[in-house]
Amino acid sequence: MWGWIFIFLGFALLFYIYFLKRELRKLKYEVKLLPDRSSFGYRLSLDFRERTLLDLVDELNKMIDAFEEKNRQARQMEETVKLSIAGLSHDLRTPLTSIDGYVQLLLTAKDGGRRKHYLTIIEQSVKRLIEMTDQFYDLARIETNQKEIEFSSILLYNLVEEIFLSYYEQFEEKRIEIRFPEYENNRPILADRLMLIRVIQNIVQNVIRYAKSQAVISYGDEENYLVFSVKNDIKPDSKVVVEKVFMRFYTEYTSRTNTESSGLGLYLTKKLVEKMNGKIDAELDDNWFILKIHLPINRIPI
Repeated sequence: MWGWIFIFLGFALLFYIYFLKRELRKLKYEVKLLPDRSSFGYRLSLDFRERTLLDLVDELNKMIDAFEEKNRQARQMEETVKLSIAGLSHDLRTPLTSIDGYVQLLLTAKDGGRRKHYLTIIEQSVKRLIEMTDQFYDLARIETNQKEIEFSSILLYNLVEEIFLSYYEQFEEKRIEIRFPEYENNRPILADRLMLIRVIQNIVQNVIRYAKSQAVISYGDEENYLVFSVKNDIKPDSKVVVEKVFMRFYTEYTSRTNTESSGLGLYLTKKLVEKMNGKIDAELDDNWFILKIHLPINRIPI
Protein backbone atom coordinates (compact mmCIF):
# COMPACT_ATOMS: atom_id res chain seq x y z
CA MET A 1 0.00 0.00 0.00
CA TRP A 2 2.79 2.40 0.89
CA GLY A 3 4.30 1.73 -2.52
CA TRP A 4 1.18 2.98 -4.26
CA ILE A 5 1.15 6.05 -2.05
CA PHE A 6 4.76 6.88 -2.97
CA ILE A 7 3.98 6.30 -6.67
CA PHE A 8 0.97 8.64 -6.39
CA LEU A 9 3.03 11.30 -4.62
CA GLY A 10 5.75 10.93 -7.23
CA PHE A 11 3.29 11.47 -10.07
CA ALA A 12 1.76 14.42 -8.20
CA LEU A 13 5.20 15.98 -7.79
CA LEU A 14 5.97 15.46 -11.46
CA PHE A 15 2.67 17.10 -12.47
CA TYR A 16 3.37 19.97 -10.04
CA ILE A 17 6.86 20.51 -11.50
CA TYR A 18 5.48 20.26 -15.05
CA PHE A 19 2.75 22.88 -14.48
CA LEU A 20 5.16 25.07 -12.53
CA LYS A 21 7.68 25.05 -15.37
CA ARG A 22 4.92 25.71 -17.90
CA GLU A 23 3.72 28.74 -15.95
CA LEU A 24 7.28 30.02 -15.57
CA ARG A 25 7.83 29.71 -19.36
CA LYS A 26 4.53 31.49 -19.98
CA LEU A 27 5.47 34.19 -17.45
CA LYS A 28 8.86 34.66 -19.10
CA TYR A 29 7.17 35.09 -22.49
CA GLU A 30 4.62 37.59 -21.12
CA VAL A 31 7.35 39.62 -19.43
CA LYS A 32 9.11 39.98 -22.81
CA LEU A 33 5.86 41.36 -24.29
CA LEU A 34 5.32 43.93 -21.51
CA PRO A 35 7.05 46.90 -23.24
CA ASP A 36 4.61 46.64 -26.16
CA ARG A 37 1.47 45.76 -24.20
CA SER A 38 1.70 47.56 -20.87
CA SER A 39 0.48 50.87 -22.29
CA PHE A 40 -2.80 49.16 -23.19
CA GLY A 41 -3.47 48.08 -19.60
CA TYR A 42 -1.98 44.60 -20.06
CA ARG A 43 -1.23 42.70 -16.86
CA LEU A 44 0.39 39.35 -16.08
CA SER A 45 -1.87 36.43 -15.21
CA LEU A 46 -1.61 32.72 -14.26
CA ASP A 47 -3.51 29.53 -15.04
CA PHE A 48 -1.74 27.52 -12.34
CA ARG A 49 -2.88 28.84 -8.95
CA GLU A 50 0.26 28.41 -6.91
CA ARG A 51 0.59 30.82 -3.97
CA THR A 52 4.25 31.74 -4.43
CA LEU A 53 3.76 32.35 -8.16
CA LEU A 54 0.60 34.36 -7.47
CA ASP A 55 2.52 36.56 -5.02
CA LEU A 56 5.27 37.02 -7.61
CA VAL A 57 2.76 38.01 -10.33
CA ASP A 58 1.04 40.46 -7.94
CA GLU A 59 4.37 42.15 -7.22
CA LEU A 60 5.24 42.31 -10.93
CA ASN A 61 1.83 43.84 -11.71
CA LYS A 62 2.42 46.46 -8.99
CA MET A 63 5.74 47.30 -10.65
CA ILE A 64 3.92 47.67 -13.99
CA ASP A 65 1.37 50.00 -12.37
CA ALA A 66 4.14 52.16 -10.91
CA PHE A 67 6.01 52.21 -14.23
CA GLU A 68 2.88 53.28 -16.16
CA GLU A 69 2.12 55.99 -13.60
CA LYS A 70 5.65 57.41 -13.99
CA ASN A 71 5.25 57.34 -17.76
CA ARG A 72 1.93 59.15 -17.49
CA GLN A 73 3.49 61.83 -15.28
CA ALA A 74 6.41 62.19 -17.70
CA ARG A 75 4.03 62.68 -20.64
CA GLN A 76 2.00 65.18 -18.65
CA MET A 77 5.17 67.08 -17.72
CA GLU A 78 6.27 67.13 -21.35
CA GLU A 79 2.88 68.51 -22.39
CA THR A 80 3.04 71.14 -19.64
CA VAL A 81 6.48 72.28 -20.78
CA LYS A 82 5.17 72.64 -24.35
CA LEU A 83 2.25 74.71 -23.09
CA SER A 84 4.57 76.84 -20.97
CA ILE A 85 6.77 77.58 -23.99
CA ALA A 86 3.71 78.50 -26.06
CA GLY A 87 2.39 80.77 -23.31
CA LEU A 88 5.76 82.39 -22.76
CA SER A 89 6.21 83.20 -26.46
CA HIS A 90 2.74 84.73 -26.53
CA ASP A 91 3.15 86.82 -23.38
CA LEU A 92 6.56 88.15 -24.38
CA ARG A 93 5.29 89.34 -27.75
CA THR A 94 3.68 92.56 -26.40
CA PRO A 95 6.71 94.09 -24.60
CA LEU A 96 9.06 92.96 -27.38
CA THR A 97 6.85 94.63 -30.00
CA SER A 98 6.69 97.76 -27.85
CA ILE A 99 10.49 97.86 -27.48
CA ASP A 100 11.00 97.37 -31.21
CA GLY A 101 8.53 100.13 -32.06
CA TYR A 102 10.00 102.69 -29.70
CA VAL A 103 13.56 101.85 -30.75
CA GLN A 104 12.55 102.70 -34.35
CA LEU A 105 11.03 105.99 -33.14
CA LEU A 106 14.13 106.72 -31.07
CA LEU A 107 16.37 106.30 -34.11
CA THR A 108 14.46 108.92 -36.06
CA ALA A 109 13.61 111.37 -33.25
CA LYS A 110 15.65 114.55 -33.03
CA ASP A 111 13.83 116.28 -30.19
CA GLY A 112 15.56 115.66 -26.86
CA GLY A 113 12.30 115.51 -24.90
CA ARG A 114 10.82 112.88 -27.19
CA ARG A 115 13.99 110.81 -27.10
CA LYS A 116 13.94 110.85 -23.28
CA HIS A 117 10.26 109.84 -23.32
CA TYR A 118 10.94 106.93 -25.72
CA LEU A 119 13.88 105.76 -23.58
CA THR A 120 11.65 105.76 -20.48
CA ILE A 121 9.04 103.60 -22.22
CA ILE A 122 11.74 101.23 -23.50
CA GLU A 123 13.18 100.93 -20.00
CA GLN A 124 9.72 100.17 -18.56
CA SER A 125 9.11 97.53 -21.25
CA VAL A 126 12.47 95.89 -20.57
CA LYS A 127 11.69 95.74 -16.85
CA ARG A 128 8.29 94.23 -17.59
CA LEU A 129 9.94 91.74 -19.95
CA ILE A 130 12.41 90.61 -17.26
CA GLU A 131 9.58 90.44 -14.72
CA MET A 132 7.41 88.31 -16.98
CA THR A 133 10.30 85.99 -17.84
CA ASP A 134 11.11 85.44 -14.17
CA GLN A 135 7.45 84.88 -13.32
CA PHE A 136 6.92 82.48 -16.19
CA TYR A 137 10.02 80.54 -15.22
CA ASP A 138 8.64 80.12 -11.70
CA LEU A 139 5.24 79.19 -13.16
CA ALA A 140 6.83 76.51 -15.32
CA ARG A 141 8.54 75.11 -12.23
CA ILE A 142 5.22 75.08 -10.41
CA GLU A 143 3.48 73.38 -13.33
CA THR A 144 6.13 70.64 -13.36
CA ASN A 145 5.97 70.30 -9.55
CA GLN A 146 9.52 71.59 -9.12
CA LYS A 147 8.57 74.50 -6.85
CA GLU A 148 6.78 74.34 -3.55
CA ILE A 149 3.90 76.71 -2.89
CA GLU A 150 4.86 79.46 -0.45
CA PHE A 151 1.74 80.64 1.34
CA SER A 152 1.69 84.04 2.98
CA SER A 153 -0.89 86.53 4.22
CA ILE A 154 -1.78 88.96 1.41
CA LEU A 155 -4.12 91.96 1.17
CA LEU A 156 -5.81 91.15 -2.12
CA TYR A 157 -7.42 94.59 -2.57
CA ASN A 158 -4.07 96.40 -2.66
CA LEU A 159 -2.46 93.89 -5.03
CA VAL A 160 -5.41 93.92 -7.46
CA GLU A 161 -5.46 97.70 -7.61
CA GLU A 162 -1.68 97.88 -8.12
CA ILE A 163 -1.68 95.37 -10.99
CA PHE A 164 -4.75 96.78 -12.74
CA LEU A 165 -3.35 100.32 -12.60
CA SER A 166 -0.03 99.12 -14.06
CA TYR A 167 -1.99 98.41 -17.27
CA TYR A 168 -3.46 101.93 -17.33
CA GLU A 169 -2.10 102.85 -20.77
CA GLN A 170 -3.52 99.70 -22.38
CA PHE A 171 -6.94 100.31 -20.81
CA GLU A 172 -6.82 103.88 -22.11
CA GLU A 173 -5.85 102.70 -25.57
CA LYS A 174 -8.75 100.21 -25.64
CA ARG A 175 -11.09 102.80 -24.04
CA ILE A 176 -11.98 100.45 -21.21
CA GLU A 177 -13.12 102.01 -17.93
CA ILE A 178 -12.13 100.17 -14.73
CA ARG A 179 -14.44 100.59 -11.75
CA PHE A 180 -13.05 99.70 -8.33
CA PRO A 181 -15.28 99.23 -5.25
CA GLU A 182 -15.93 102.32 -3.14
CA TYR A 183 -14.74 100.69 0.07
CA GLU A 184 -11.54 98.73 0.53
CA ASN A 185 -11.76 95.10 1.57
CA ASN A 186 -8.85 94.61 3.93
CA ARG A 187 -9.45 90.96 4.78
CA PRO A 188 -6.17 89.12 4.20
CA ILE A 189 -6.06 85.88 2.24
CA LEU A 190 -3.64 82.95 2.29
CA ALA A 191 -1.98 82.57 -1.11
CA ASP A 192 1.30 82.25 -2.96
CA ARG A 193 2.23 85.79 -4.02
CA LEU A 194 3.83 84.77 -7.31
CA MET A 195 0.87 82.61 -8.30
CA LEU A 196 -1.60 85.31 -7.26
CA ILE A 197 0.18 87.97 -9.34
CA ARG A 198 0.05 85.67 -12.36
CA VAL A 199 -3.67 85.02 -11.81
CA ILE A 200 -4.48 88.74 -11.64
CA GLN A 201 -2.33 89.49 -14.70
CA ASN A 202 -4.15 86.81 -16.70
CA ILE A 203 -7.50 88.29 -15.68
CA VAL A 204 -6.35 91.79 -16.67
CA GLN A 205 -5.19 90.54 -20.07
CA ASN A 206 -8.51 88.77 -20.57
CA VAL A 207 -10.35 92.04 -19.87
CA ILE A 208 -8.10 93.98 -22.27
CA ARG A 209 -8.70 91.46 -25.08
CA TYR A 210 -12.44 90.94 -24.74
CA ALA A 211 -14.10 93.81 -22.82
CA LYS A 212 -16.23 96.22 -24.81
CA SER A 213 -15.92 99.37 -22.69
CA GLN A 214 -15.86 98.66 -18.96
CA ALA A 215 -14.87 96.25 -16.20
CA VAL A 216 -16.19 96.20 -12.63
CA ILE A 217 -14.26 94.80 -9.65
CA SER A 218 -16.01 93.72 -6.46
CA TYR A 219 -15.40 91.68 -3.31
CA GLY A 220 -17.51 89.57 -1.00
CA ASP A 221 -17.34 86.90 1.69
CA GLU A 222 -18.55 83.32 1.35
CA GLU A 223 -17.92 80.97 4.27
CA ASN A 224 -14.12 80.69 4.53
CA TYR A 225 -13.42 82.42 1.22
CA LEU A 226 -12.89 85.96 0.03
CA VAL A 227 -14.70 86.24 -3.32
CA PHE A 228 -12.91 88.41 -5.88
CA SER A 229 -15.19 89.17 -8.85
CA VAL A 230 -14.34 90.80 -12.16
CA LYS A 231 -17.06 91.40 -14.72
CA ASN A 232 -16.73 93.05 -18.09
CA ASP A 233 -19.22 93.89 -20.81
CA ILE A 234 -18.76 91.83 -23.95
CA LYS A 235 -18.61 92.98 -27.54
CA PRO A 236 -21.76 92.56 -29.68
CA ASP A 237 -20.09 89.98 -31.94
CA SER A 238 -18.65 87.98 -29.03
CA LYS A 239 -18.96 84.20 -29.39
CA VAL A 240 -17.68 83.21 -25.96
CA VAL A 241 -18.89 79.81 -24.69
CA VAL A 242 -18.78 80.04 -20.91
CA GLU A 243 -18.61 76.25 -20.47
CA LYS A 244 -15.31 76.16 -22.39
CA VAL A 245 -13.42 79.22 -21.14
CA PHE A 246 -11.20 77.16 -18.80
CA MET A 247 -10.35 74.59 -21.45
CA ARG A 248 -6.80 74.43 -22.75
CA PHE A 249 -6.31 76.41 -26.00
CA TYR A 250 -9.88 77.76 -25.96
CA THR A 251 -10.49 81.19 -27.47
CA GLU A 252 -13.81 82.71 -28.45
CA TYR A 253 -12.69 82.47 -32.07
CA THR A 254 -12.82 79.14 -33.83
CA SER A 255 -9.68 79.95 -35.82
CA ARG A 256 -6.37 79.20 -34.11
CA THR A 257 -4.86 82.06 -36.10
CA ASN A 258 -6.16 84.47 -33.46
CA THR A 259 -3.11 86.56 -32.60
CA GLU A 260 -4.62 88.17 -29.48
CA SER A 261 -4.78 85.05 -27.35
CA SER A 262 -3.00 81.73 -27.01
CA GLY A 263 -6.01 80.21 -25.24
CA LEU A 264 -3.91 79.41 -22.16
CA GLY A 265 -4.64 82.38 -19.87
CA LEU A 266 -7.79 81.21 -18.08
CA TYR A 267 -6.70 77.57 -18.27
CA LEU A 268 -3.52 78.41 -16.33
CA THR A 269 -5.47 80.76 -14.05
CA LYS A 270 -7.79 77.94 -12.98
CA LYS A 271 -4.86 75.61 -12.30
CA LEU A 272 -3.08 78.24 -10.21
CA VAL A 273 -6.19 79.15 -8.21
CA GLU A 274 -6.84 75.48 -7.44
CA LYS A 275 -3.20 74.99 -6.36
CA MET A 276 -3.82 77.77 -3.79
CA ASN A 277 -6.83 75.84 -2.42
CA GLY A 278 -9.26 78.18 -4.14
CA LYS A 279 -11.80 77.87 -6.92
CA ILE A 280 -12.84 79.90 -9.96
CA ASP A 281 -16.11 80.06 -11.86
CA ALA A 282 -17.32 81.89 -14.96
CA GLU A 283 -20.80 82.91 -16.04
CA LEU A 284 -22.63 85.06 -18.57
CA ASP A 285 -25.29 87.51 -17.39
CA ASP A 286 -26.93 89.31 -20.31
CA ASN A 287 -24.01 91.23 -21.86
CA TRP A 288 -21.61 90.67 -18.96
CA PHE A 289 -18.88 88.06 -18.62
CA ILE A 290 -18.19 87.38 -14.92
CA LEU A 291 -15.25 85.68 -13.25
CA LYS A 292 -15.53 84.77 -9.56
CA ILE A 293 -12.39 83.70 -7.73
CA HIS A 294 -12.71 82.19 -4.26
CA LEU A 295 -9.51 82.42 -2.18
CA PRO A 296 -9.06 81.18 1.41
CA ILE A 297 -9.30 83.86 4.09
CA ASN A 298 -6.40 84.09 6.54
CA ARG A 299 -7.99 83.76 9.99
CA ILE A 300 -4.70 84.46 11.79
CA PRO A 301 -4.06 88.22 12.36
CA ILE A 302 -1.14 89.67 10.37
